[in-house]
Amino acid sequence: MHRFLLTGVLLLFSMASSAQFILKGKVTDAETGDPIAFANVLIQGTSVGVTTDFEGEYLIRTQTQGDSLTVSYLGYTTQSKKIQKLNEQTINFQLWPEAFELGTFVFEAGENPAFEIIRRASDRRKDFDKRSLEAYQTKNYTKIEVDIDNLSEDFRQRKSVRTVTAVLDSIRELTNDEGEKILPVFFSETVSQFFYRNNPELRKEIIEKTKVTGVGITDGSTTSQITGSVFQEYNFYKNWLRILEKDFISPIADGWKTYYDYDLMDSVLVGQDSCYKLQVYPRREQDLAFTGTIWIKKADYSLKQVDLTIPKAANLNFVERIKIQQELEHTSAGPLIPSKTRVLLKIGQITDDTAGLLAKFYTATDSVLVNQPKPTSFFNQAVELKPDFSSYSSDFWKSIRPDPLSDEELAVLQMVDTLKRIPIIRFYSEGLKFFATGYLPIKKIDLGPWTEFGNYNNVEGLRMGMGLRSNFKFSNKWLLEGYAAYGLVDQRWKYKLAATYILDRIRWTTLQVRSSRELDQVGLEMENLEGNSVFLAASRFGTLRRPFVSTNQRLVFQREFFKGFLFTAGINHFQFDPLFDFYYQAKGSNELKSQFKTTEIRGGIRYGRDELIIINDNTRASFGPNRWPIVALNFAKGIQSLGGDIRYTKLNFYLYQRLTMGILGVGRYELDAGKIWGEVPYPVLKNHLGNETFFYTTAAFNTMNFNEFASDKFVSLRYRQSFEGFLLNSLPLIKKLKWRMVGNANVLFGSVRNENIQNVPSIDPFGNPLKTFGRLDPSKPYVELGYGIENIFKFFRVDFFHRMTYLDQPEAKPFHVKVSAQIIL
Repeated sequence: MHRFLLTGVLLLFSMASSAQFILKGKVTDAETGDPIAFANVLIQGTSVGVTTDFEGEYLIRTQTQGDSLTVSYLGYTTQSKKIQKLNEQTINFQLWPEAFELGTFVFEAGENPAFEIIRRASDRRKDFDKRSLEAYQTKNYTKIEVDIDNLSEDFRQRKSVRTVTAVLDSIRELTNDEGEKILPVFFSETVSQFFYRNNPELRKEIIEKTKVTGVGITDGSTTSQITGSVFQEYNFYKNWLRILEKDFISPIADGWKTYYDYDLMDSVLVGQDSCYKLQVYPRREQDLAFTGTIWIKKADYSLKQVDLTIPKAANLNFVERIKIQQELEHTSAGPLIPSKTRVLLKIGQITDDTAGLLAKFYTATDSVLVNQPKPTSFFNQAVELKPDFSSYSSDFWKSIRPDPLSDEELAVLQMVDTLKRIPIIRFYSEGLKFFATGYLPIKKIDLGPWTEFGNYNNVEGLRMGMGLRSNFKFSNKWLLEGYAAYGLVDQRWKYKLAATYILDRIRWTTLQVRSSRELDQVGLEMENLEGNSVFLAASRFGTLRRPFVSTNQRLVFQREFFKGFLFTAGINHFQFDPLFDFYYQAKGSNELKSQFKTTEIRGGIRYGRDELIIINDNTRASFGPNRWPIVALNFAKGIQSLGGDIRYTKLNFYLYQRLTMGILGVGRYELDAGKIWGEVPYPVLKNHLGNETFFYTTAAFNTMNFNEFASDKFVSLRYRQSFEGFLLNSLPLIKKLKWRMVGNANVLFGSVRNENIQNVPSIDPFGNPLKTFGRLDPSKPYVELGYGIENIFKFFRVDFFHRMTYLDQPEAKPFHVKVSAQIIL
């Protein structure tokens, strides 16, 4: 009997000792609710532990239950929770971010052992950079969520905000563990195909399916073009990653040792791959560099995973945190393509009584196909929507998602759908769009631009106006637009009427007819300021210099023959009616005239090799070039027929490029050159734009007076440098202010032929003296140099300019101080 009892006890003990305990859960960021991938989860007092996967989830199977579970990760506070006496249990963690202190890490004498690993990874960058492939294509699922967070009590107590929160009381509130509420305002899901081709480097995304819901979002087709993966590309095999128009240095870039320090933390198994786990730290916390963790495969020194953050101390405005997580997989040809990418962008409160912004981006990639390039013509349109891109049910989205939406994301969808129907929310969102775009959508037409509604100057007095344009709901073939304005003092009507017919949206082809009558200024014509409505409105305010009434009739044809190559041709009839004392001597005559007409036959080409352009309803919107310059060549022939009085020829060349210059920041240059053949009045010449105001502008020579110089042959080079945090990031007191140095160098060569000088009389027919125009010495350039500080109190900029030449000109000043305000990150 005792033997059987002893055997039973031993059997029960054996069963108990072999019992398996299951611990599972999810680790998330307490501020944002985002998963924390690659966090360490450990049963305290044991060596049993795992790391969380890309979704922040963990699963531990163990025979040792333990008393508590601890989660830790660099940049977050460590947290522990009790383990209950259950065989299977779920324990979730919400970790709070904490400030990262570089000074807490100490490296021993001699070379850091991590350096050799980084050196080899950097040396093999070309082997694993996906840009080394001849071509690749992927199928992508992209998810974007935008929330308002940091809802301060003062903000919540505003009357308009209380109205919103009252309506949302019936919906599950989204909070973190500390009860900090977030207010979702946008959610989108997109399925697309992404195509890349090397030599020439071309990209294209076809949006196959998309679902967009958001406060103030009224046009899914336009919004859907920027919710795909083409705008979520983060390639750490580049030296520099452009994020929010800022350039951040990669931890494995060529100059890694200048920017980073490293700590070899461990040797770990990630999936089936043995990897080095390294912590990376910026040498100067204000630099545009990352901090976090990277995993490098031992076998070939390729990146396996990255979890990197741009810390709050970096020289950025308003941005509290940017976090990028990636898992990378080898293609059949060797180079790596991210299989999953998660990006978090946290914008802080501008003032204490406002709210912050939280944006989350997630992209999953599969169906990778390499080295099967599409023809160049395939890439004509950078982002293309399939005709039925939005006609998919909720069941379809459930079936196509790589992972189901979490309970929090489902609550987000419900909240956004409710928010956008609240009248006060619609009022504010439409008002914000009206201010930003200049137009207010009203069914099939848009009211605006608001810059035409009112102005005041010495010629017109109070100017009042109104404008309308058709939108995509009216037609996807026709764009009709126009405005009318009236000055109470000059009692003249001004107007613009235009009709554009879109012949082809793939190879962008349009035909436009336009008629306008407007108040212009010599050297500051409205035609040159189109697309900059705020500056155009400002140029009409106050005292107008050499004003005239311009009347135009124009016919313009445009076609994009291949990716980035836009051809323009047309004819323009122009009438000049001066409102100041102006006369010129007509060619072959002693007669003095004050009015003239021109008829121009025009042609032009523009090429942006890697410029990203999307179709925004019935217009095109550029997101700028990446690496290559934008080149433009324009030709105009003035003819003495079809109402023209003058015969001449114009040729103009323009070149613009943005230069990433590493530690020196970002440079931008504009080369502008032109020549005019024929005898013409000086308003037809190139009247170089000066700036007598107290405000800095990139459009003008900031030490030149208005109408000081004109040329019929010229070349100018305008260069400006943003040094970001160069040098100032290293100064102990200044670096906390986050000031940034800027520089300018502008050079102009120009000349005027004798016949264009002689046709300008010094006195009018009544014997009164006339204003003429200044000419440049062909052998002596106009030079101005500038330097300054931007980001003063996050908004202001002060520039100091020195006029280096032509100091003997009337009213020339050798030194100028210019100020400006700007919102930059």
